[in-house]
Amino acid sequence: MIVLQDFPADRFDEFQIISISEYAQDLMANRKMDEQAALKKAKESLEQAFPAGESNERNKLLSILNKTKGREVEVGFLWYTLHDDGSAFIMDFLVYSEHRGKGYASKALQVLKTMLEEQGLSRIGLRVAPDNHGAIRTYYKAGFNVTGWNMSCEL
Repeated sequence: MIVLQDFPADRFDEFQIISISEYAQDLMANRKMDEQAALKKAKESLEQAFPAGESNERNKLLSILNKTKGREVEVGFLWYTLHDDGSAFIMDFLVYSEHRGKGYASKALQVLKTMLEEQGLSRIGLRVAPDNHGAIRTYYKAGFNVTGWNMSCEL
């Protein structure tokens, strides 16, 4: 059974290392930022979202746990932010590589959808890279639809 629970504050540094690295890679690839500028922006964004190094009223960081008989294994994490319009936006979502291909992402999304619906939210958004075909399949399977395209032009 997949369960989402608060990410342990004493392990926030682990999340921060992964998240900053991934966001910086995205900034370099999609915004053509140099590595130093991308790392700086990624770090600042995370510090702004989590000033105390843990979940808060607007930004929720959750562990994705696979709970079986007497055993609990963390298989990834999920960070979402709440918007004033009654929606949530997934900022970072990762199933660790050794746990991929087992349906954990789909199950985590279903748990998240149920949890947010119970809280009265009406929509979840996210951004996914167009070449991340596995994630795109997972999101479609979970009921997500394309609502627009990010486009850019190099000058």
